Order: sequence, then structure tokens, then C-alpha cells
Amino acid sequence: MIDHNTACACDEYQRLSRRRFLQWSGTAAAAAATAPAWLPRVAFAGETPGSEFRDVIVQVYLRGGADGLSMLVPFDDPTYVLPTCRPTLRVYAPDDTSQAVGRRALGLNNATLVGGSRSYVFGLHPAMSALLPAYNDGKLALVHGCGLTNTNQSHFDAQRWMENGLANSNGVVDGWLGRHLASKPPVNPATVLRTIGVADGLQRTLLGSPQALPIPNLQSNPGAVPALNNLAAVTAINSGGYGLTGTASTSAARRTILDNLYDAAPQPLSSKAQNTINTIGRLNQIGASGYTPAGGAVYPSNSTGYALRSTAALVAANSLANDGQFVEAVAIDLGGWDTHATQFAFNGATGVFAGGMVSQMNILSQSLAAFYRDIMFTRQLRVTVIVISEFGRRIGENGTTGTDHGLGNMMMVMSPDLIGGRVLGTWNGMPNTNMTNTGVPLTTDLRRVLSEIVSKRLNNSAALGTVFPGFARNDLGLFA
Repeated sequence: MIDHNTACACDEYQRLSRRRFLQWSGTAAAAAATAPAWLPRVAFAGETPGSEFRDVIVQVYLRGGADGLSMLVPFDDPTYVLPTCRPTLRVYAPDDTSQAVGRRALGLNNATLVGGSRSYVFGLHPAMSALLPAYNDGKLALVHGCGLTNTNQSHFDAQRWMENGLANSNGVVDGWLGRHLASKPPVNPATVLRTIGVADGLQRTLLGSPQALPIPNLQSNPGAVPALNNLAAVTAINSGGYGLTGTASTSAARRTILDNLYDAAPQPLSSKAQNTINTIGRLNQIGASGYTPAGGAVYPSNSTGYALRSTAALVAANSLANDGQFVEAVAIDLGGWDTHATQFAFNGATGVFAGGMVSQMNILSQSLAAFYRDIMFTRQLRVTVIVISEFGRRIGENGTTGTDHGLGNMMMVMSPDLIGGRVLGTWNGMPNTNMTNTGVPLTTDLRRVLSEIVSKRLNNSAALGTVFPGFARNDLGLFA
């Protein structure tokens, strides 16, 4: 069965999704055959009293090129309001009483950008109302017209360059966050795991990190994290008849089997395997505590909600385990944003927008809102969340009520230490000709945001030349 998101995606995006899976599958299979080279030496980053501070950074990547014009709406832009621009997808001004309430943008404070001889006002899509508390609390900032390259609209290239942190980075393997992690030792080197990619394979953003581990479906439902099962499925530790499926009550027996299997193995296989087994046990310990979100936060019961709930459990593990330990970085992939057709439409009978992208926006905003209430508002832990996508969509909708590949896009930054509650960036208006073939102008280099985070929240300004080679830091003023 082909779901809506797959059916609406372009051929390149579908090939990219398959390529990422097959590439990871091939890597895992090869690793199983040469375990010493693959089994990672991982270490938790922690924070001990009086130690240097660093935020945990959480990257949420919207794979497929999310339509930023629908998420953060320039509802009074002269081009946007043209009847020929987005006749189906248009979201109207918050005070436009000629339209149903459900068809109007959500008004935001401090959401005006001045460009040229006029100002432009922005609002959120009504499907993203769950983000209003974080924005109004000043802990969420939105940047429009953001991206890394204006020369290419290929998923393959745009994702690679963005994750490398280098425009036109052909031949570069490592990612910007991987380079950061490689340039900074763990705060507490005695801990167990430093970086997790919640995906089928380690995201390019994290490549180059000396201590990173990909775990798909880190938590598939509330309750105990089935890390042992998931990690075993990926690494093929269960080869040779040592199956690792079953209930949590059998985990001790499985651990004994694996210990016996690898204790007598030669070095470096023995130490690397034992370190991986310890990692599995650590992850299960976090999940087995029956993580309870703080502040009454409720994560959606879907893969996005589970991924952010799992991330919350990892970040909060310092208090759960009482040992000051948590991961430094988590990368989460969310697919299904390549909306070439039937993106959404207003349903007059129900009074709300409906369609594939509306569902995506609802799920994303509700999951982020739960994470904000749980980790930032209630627990007040040091975390910075970024939400990015490889490019935006084109200004005008196409003939199938969808949008094609564009350029500049909206990104989000969420942090308890943010000077947020603002829309940032540069907006000089959109061109009003050839709208179905023109993307939103790219006016803010993504690295302006990332380099400020690396400097001010990850405490690594000294390595900016390594993390973003050739880029001159120019802060947006996200943090004091």
C-alpha cells in the first residue's frame, strides 16, 4: 500500500529514501561480518557540578523539503495575496473576517520584517497552534528565507550540503555537528553514550563524530524503551541463533548470553562488543524506569511523538539515573514533506484545513509542544532544538494543488535560553511573475543560525573554523 506522502513525493525523493535505507542496510551487513571495525566505542556526555556547560542539541530534519510558506505565512505579501498565487493553499490574515476562522493564520507578536519600502507580517498556519505557548513564552524563534544554497533544487545535493554545513560540498563526508563533536571531548568521559541518530542509519549531520550510534525506533511506544531489540536488529548481534526478541523480563538472560558470547573474543572485538552491550543496557535502564513526561506533557502516539518522547527520556536521564548523564546530540528524521500534489485544502464543512501536510504540521507541532513543556518549561534543562528542511517550495501552487521544489525556507529554534518570540531573517517580498517556477528568495545563510548555536550554546567558538570552514560568523542575536 502506498501512503499519501509517498504518492505525492517526487521520484528523486523516493529514490533518496530508498538509497538511505539500502546504504544503511549494506553498511550494517558488512559490519556484522567485520564486527571490530564497526561496533562503536561510544561514551555518554554528561554534566557534573561545576563543569563546563553545553546544551544538548536536538536536530529535527523534515525530509522532503517542507513548504515553509504554509508553515510560516507571509499573509500580507503582495505576491502571496494574488489570486493566481495559491488559490487553494492560501492562508488568510488573522483579522480577515471575510474568511472562516479556520482559514486564517495565527497572529504572532514580533512577527514583522522590514524590507525595502514596506514591512511584511507573518503568522503560523492554524495546524501549528500547539507551538503558540513556546513562542509566546519567548522560547521559540522562527527564521524565514533560510537555507544554504540557491544553486540547486535536488534533494540529494541540498540535504548533503545542509548536513555537511558547506555549500556545494561535493566530496565532503563528515557533517557540521560531527565536526563539532570531534573537536570537543565529552564533558564526562566516563559515561556510556554521546550521540544518537534516531534513523535507519547515522545521519550525515553526525558523520565524523567519534562516538555516535544510530538506533531506529528508539522507542516504539510509551513504556520501556526496546533498545536491546532494536539495536540487535540493526547490528545483527542476534546472528547464530541468539534471538533477542521477547519481553523485557528476559533481558538479563539475553545479557548473559551476549556476555558469554563475547567475553572470550579476541581484542578489540571483546571490549567493543562489551561496550555496545553496556550501551544497550544503559538505554534499557532509561526506558525501564517508565519515563513520565513532566508538567503534564502529552506526546502524540505516533513515530514523531515517540521519537521526541524518547529524546526527552535521554535528556532527562541525569535525574532518572541520578548520575548526571545525558546525550550531547540527537538527530531525528521525519519524512513525508515532499508535497507535489494534494498538499491540503480548506474543508468548508468542518471549517478547517485538511490534507497530508496538515496532518504532518499537526503532529510536528504537538510533538515539539510536548517536548517544550516537558523538558524546557517544566524541567528547565539545557537543550536547543532546531527544525530544518533541505529547501522550501515554490511561491505558486502547481496544477495538482501541491508545490514543487523551491529555495529559501522557514526554520525553527527552540530553547529555554533563547531570546525568542520573534520572526527573524530578511524579507524583501516575493517576485510576482513565473510563480510556479520560482522559490522563496534565500536571504539568510543557515550557518548564521548554526554557528551562533555552536558558539553560545555548545561552547565551541574556538572550533568554528573547523565546524564551518570558510564561513564568517554573523549572529542573528538568538541568544544573549
